[in-house]
Amino acid sequence: MKNILLLGSTGSIGVNTLSVVENFKDDFNVVGICANKSIDKILEQTKLFNIDNVYIEDKDSREKFRAINTNKNIKIYESIVDFINNIDFDILVNALVGYSGFIPTIEAIKRKKTIALANKETLVVGGDIIMPLAKEYGVDIIPIDSEHSAIFQIINHFKNIDIEKIIITASGGPFFNTPINEFKNITTAEALKHPTWSMGKKITIDSATMMNKGFEIIEAHHLFNVSYDKIEAIIHPQSIIHSMVEFTDGEIYAQLGVNDMRFPIQNALTYPNYKKTPFNRFDFRKYNTLNFFEVDFNKFKMLGLAYECGKLGGLYPAILNAANEVCVYAFLDEKIKFTDIVNIVTNMCEKATQSEATIESIIEVDKKTRIETESIVNS
Repeated sequence: MKNILLLGSTGSIGVNTLSVVENFKDDFNVVGICANKSIDKILEQTKLFNIDNVYIEDKDSREKFRAINTNKNIKIYESIVDFINNIDFDILVNALVGYSGFIPTIEAIKRKKTIALANKETLVVGGDIIMPLAKEYGVDIIPIDSEHSAIFQIINHFKNIDIEKIIITASGGPFFNTPINEFKNITTAEALKHPTWSMGKKITIDSATMMNKGFEIIEAHHLFNVSYDKIEAIIHPQSIIHSMVEFTDGEIYAQLGVNDMRFPIQNALTYPNYKKTPFNRFDFRKYNTLNFFEVDFNKFKMLGLAYECGKLGGLYPAILNAANEVCVYAFLDEKIKFTDIVNIVTNMCEKATQSEATIESIIEVDKKTRIETESIVNS
């Protein structure tokens, strides 16, 4: 029985993680959950899974939860650092959104806990710190993202073979066939209609701009220690092939599966073992067409920007992430246009200067970038 600490329990990854746990009751036990402010859902989860430890990021929501909670055995934490450092667990499932997942990952690594990582921004902003730190403490970082889970599994099946190229698939989002001259008229509602996956609002907008794919490129670079010129993105609208790996002998291996995040979550939780899955399996008769297209970097400029910032390294990826987060939420609040996202984020990255990435400098530049980006948004 492995004890799980689940960060981001009310989001899509968190809910799917609990679904996996429910189907593997003899293998996993959730000892603590955290979320931002969905107190009704948190309360329901504590009852269903008999959870005694809770952290709620939003202070007002935390007090409301304290008032409505009748289970006196539940301990409510005041900070996420205390939450991670004072609970006995084996696996941290980091399903937080954005930069908020960075520090919790560091704290869990220092406790020598296995990391099941869905929070790609952890490696985007601090991959040069996280991966060496995990190696120092002997910690496994197992990816949950379907694309990186696919690569992880392929590489583990074909060990000791040199990688020629990693090919990360992208659905193309809702605007793959939309002419670039119509981008300025894209509404929030249109951008939230992802063609193949059901996800949270922030990641759905990132998928629409293809910033999410850019983050995945940076994440793959750090996870698999592969140079950027060996990581390629390709449009695959059906999202059936989650990623591919080409080895030096020219053979390409692809991982296929239905669009169900419970599969990569199950594989992350059971690693290094494999368990018979209770979830619906892939059927070729239902998915008999697979298409592939080149990425239009002129249309999806955010992907090219991510490549540039990743190659520059240092604090550039942290600046990229912070500016993007501010702009995405501003777009969701209808403060800026869809095309303003790439314009503002590009502006923030272009005026940045190279600096060494440390935990302290990442924290500092994240705050500074958010303030400056919000100023641009408000103007």
